[in-house]
Amino acid sequence: MNNIYFIGGSPCCGKSTIADRISKKHGYQYYKADDYLEKYIKLGADEGDEWLAYIASMSMDELWLRAPSVLHDEEYKTYERLFPYFMSDIEKFDKNIPVIAEGASFLPYLVDQLQIDKGHYTCIVPTEIFQIEQYKKRLWVNDYLSSCSNKEKAFNNWMKRDVMFALSVLKQAKEIGYKTLIVDGTLSIDNSVSFIEECFSL
Repeated sequence: MNNIYFIGGSPCCGKSTIADRISKKHGYQYYKADDYLEKYIKLGADEGDEWLAYIASMSMDELWLRAPSVLHDEEYKTYERLFPYFMSDIEKFDKNIPVIAEGASFLPYLVDQLQIDKGHYTCIVPTEIFQIEQYKKRLWVNDYLSSCSNKEKAFNNWMKRDVMFALSVLKQAKEIGYKTLIVDGTLSIDNSVSFIEECFSL
């Protein structure tokens, strides 16, 4: 497991860009968990996981027009169910080449259970202002929420959920002893990459 470097945290803070740059610079394999979310939610549902079946069956209104605190707790529960699928994928990679595994689904306490070196996980989260600014720039967001009966409320609930999630994973990472980075837009992507490389001692 100590040839795997995990970048976890919260959405919309540059995790994917950082992971991609590090993987290309060092010749590492790259696993982006977000690319497999829908696949494994569906697979888990098909395999009889009642929770993932529940998530897979939800309409956009059922998903987003609820209290952000509920959405936050459900996000944790979903990531817990998906984690074994992601790790099964990573374990199939070439053992001789290090892996950069990136995604909000790599929760600090789940990775900690793997008993890897503390220097192999970093938590990156955005400030609330930076997060919302970045989400508003993403053209796919409006299409994604197009079937909601109240897109404004859905977006606000989504943002509140992610703010709560960022705070909780940051707190968790610090308590475990992982390195963390809070992104507010003042640090260039090159400097962010350098910071993460230092965290990983690359």
